[in-house]
Amino acid sequence: MYEPQVDDYVRWNHPNGTIDEGWVYFKGDPVDNETRVKSGWNSISQYITIETNVKLKPNHYYTSGKEMKHKFIHTLILCNKQNWNELTYIRKREHKEIQHYSQYDDSHGIEL
Repeated sequence: MYEPQVDDYVRWNHPNGTIDEGWVYFKGDPVDNETRVKSGWNSISQYITIETNVKLKPNHYYTSGKEMKHKFIHTLILCNKQNWNELTYIRKREHKEIQHYSQYDDSHGIEL
């Protein structure tokens, strides 16, 4: 089974026929559910988030007049590990340099 990684571009083919695609934005750590259940906690799933859309915020300034640090709205969907079999790997992001405005918040300030 494909194991998604941050900076992979994936297509999610849902069982109902709908399709989402985008960059893997975050990947949660593996979960030890056996220990959680023994401790009285509910079990949870490891997950990733997939960035499906990015757009500029309508107002780039706080009410104080200062410019906002993050100028974009990111739309993310959550994909639990039990659904990773529905993902298709497309490609890996090759550059840490900004190639597209959707990468700005992740790469801004990183010295290459």
